[in-house]
Formats: sequence, structure tokens, C-alpha cells
Amino acid sequence: MIGVSVATIRGWADQGRLPSHRTVGGHRRFELEELREWLSERGAPVPTRLRAAPGRLELPRCPAFARELNSRMEHIVERVLSGYDDRVPTLAPRRSEVQLRRAAGRFIRVVADSLETGNPGASSGRAEIAGFRGGLQGESGESVLAEHMRFGAAILEEAQDVEASGLVSDDMAIACLHTIMEHALLAVSRGYTMGHDEEMAQP
Repeated sequence: MIGVSVATIRGWADQGRLPSHRTVGGHRRFELEELREWLSERGAPVPTRLRAAPGRLELPRCPAFARELNSRMEHIVERVLSGYDDRVPTLAPRRSEVQLRRAAGRFIRVVADSLETGNPGASSGRAEIAGFRGGLQGESGESVLAEHMRFGAAILEEAQDVEASGLVSDDMAIACLHTIMEHALLAVSRGYTMGHDEEMAQP
């Protein structure tokens, strides 16, 4: 939902930068409404109708494959960047290399987390918020959809290299990855539509 790593969330909560509560057992708990308010105060509002995908899609877990893709994050990002060529125009505005690296890294983590758990719905909120932020930018935000298609293509290319290398043998990993990619890209699209609708509703 917030678009940062679990480690960052823990740090911000411990520093008092992010609203959270501790259970008697010492576990951190976050209230959805407080997080929405926190994001809104920082210029990244979350729509009240932000939703998880209906039901829980159960896939075979592919932890070794997820770890291997995570370890190849830089290779995947380089694939994304090398897919752009100044001689070939793009339909959507191209963001800076720093922005592309950051966005690609977040999407790779969403995909890897889904492979790890076998539950793409658990990470879809992070993909949805990426789309939502793009939707709030009006027409220029369309680039978020194009970028995520490029991220997905780069992940699939790297995944095929992983499979061909024989380094990991998670059963059905590529088939699971395709389903996870569908789930994540649809979440980006849903988020974009919600953000665009909200941006259009502004006076």
C-alpha cells in the first residue's frame, strides 16, 4: 500500500514516523485509516475503495525461484533500461533512469513476494498503489502502464534464463510467474483507473 520495503516500514514505525500500535506480545499493528491519512498528508492519497482482489488465489510456492529473481534484480533493471533506445520513440513519456530503477525494483519485489508465498493477492496492493499514483498525474501518468509492461517483459526474460540455467527446480515456476504477472499488471491497471477517476473528479 505504501510502496516501501518491510524493513523500511519497521524502521519508520520504530522511529515514530509511521502510525502504528504494539500488541501485548510486541507485534506492530497498523490501522488502515491511519495509513490512508498518513499517505494523504504526504501527497499520496489512497482511495477509500482501494481493494484486494476477490478471494485468495492459491498457487504453488516457488521460494527458490523467488530468491533467484531477487538476486538478479540489477540484471532485470538493466534489461528494462536497455529496452529503451533514443532512436525509437515511445508512446508514453519516459521517466528518468532513477525513477525507472526505483519503480522496477518495487515491481520485482511484488512479483518475487508472490512467488515466495504463492499468494499474489497479498502483494497486489503495492502494485495497485503504483498505478494509482500514475493515475493521479493525468495523461502523463499513462507511462506507468507502459513501464510496468516493460518490467514484466524483463522479469519473464530473466526467469527464462533462470529456468534454462537449471539453478532452481521449483515445479511450475514459469506458469506460476505468468499468473502472478497477470495479477500484478491488472492491479496496476485497476490502481491507475482509480487514480485517474479521482484526478478527473478534482475541481
